[in-house]
Amino acid sequence: MKKRISLLLVIVLTLTMFLSGCGKKEETSSVKEKSVSIETETSKKQDINVKTTLSAKVKPVEESNVVPKMPGKVTGVNVEIGKKVNKGEVLFTLDKTDLVNGVKSAQAAYDMAVASLNMKQEQMQNAKINYERMKALYEEGAISQKDFEQYELQASSTNLNAAQAQVDQARVGIENAQSNLNNATVTAPISGIITAVNINEGEMASSGQAAVSIANMNKVVVDTDVSEYLINKIKLGELVDISIKSANKENFKGKITALSPATASNSMTYPIKIEVDNKDSIIKPGMFANVNLVTDKKGNVITIPSESVVIKDGESIVYTVKDGIAHINKVEIGIDNGEIVEIKKGIKQGQVVVKKGQNYLEEGSKVEINK
Repeated sequence: MKKRISLLLVIVLTLTMFLSGCGKKEETSSVKEKSVSIETETSKKQDINVKTTLSAKVKPVEESNVVPKMPGKVTGVNVEIGKKVNKGEVLFTLDKTDLVNGVKSAQAAYDMAVASLNMKQEQMQNAKINYERMKALYEEGAISQKDFEQYELQASSTNLNAAQAQVDQARVGIENAQSNLNNATVTAPISGIITAVNINEGEMASSGQAAVSIANMNKVVVDTDVSEYLINKIKLGELVDISIKSANKENFKGKITALSPATASNSMTYPIKIEVDNKDSIIKPGMFANVNLVTDKKGNVITIPSESVVIKDGESIVYTVKDGIAHINKVEIGIDNGEIVEIKKGIKQGQVVVKKGQNYLEEGSKVEINK
């Protein structure tokens, strides 16, 4: 009886050890076969651009603050804010009463000067006749040298030149008076849209303050500054992307129209100017803009997602996938725009690279690709 019990115990113990060993093998096998979930992308050849974004403010391409050339009482205002005007169009007028009288006075002074000149010319003709007659008498010794010199002086053109100068001066007086009269009608120096009107009929317009402001917004200007690192990476006439969120349009095209060869005052940056077409007047002065400058670019190079590159032990590596297994590839990278990166060495076109989950991989890791 005791022998049977001992035999049964041995059999149970043997079976327990066998089953326990099988469980461990299955568990170990399960750990080894566990896969890492990843996302992939195929390397390909394409162009790559690196952009630098700069903040700026929008200004009109042309603007004018119209100031009357002389103070005066406003007798009429022909414009209002938002109105379109053409160059030469009347903006406002000043009282002309005194100015008209000034023109009349200048004209009278001119007429008097001309009459005086005509009289001097007649006197000159008579003096010349007398001079020729006295010259003959002087040569015959009939009159003294002193008397002859008196007639010679009368025939001189000095008096005539003085009269002519008075006429010229009076002519300038007329021109000035007429100019003042013309200035009482103030016209638009440029074509554009009225952005400010600071006068009203019956008020005094000052020559020290802008009465009307005009902005030409067919084009707008974006002024910004670039560092010394960027100044030689952009060129005059180059097209750049302009983002103006408040204009409800992401990509306007701007043209670089000015590059300063020197840094701005009290700054280490170089001013640049960019013009943007604005014929539909969507962009308004004062809006904020982001200027996207292409500072590096390459064409037809092998690229992969920037996030695929992992730094390990100071080296750039990329995991590729073949037959469900991850492999380490040491790579040499080129320019990187934050989305894609140029691969100079280590990856060929068409290889499948890991773009998500790479931080959990080792050489030979089994992977499961998420679609």
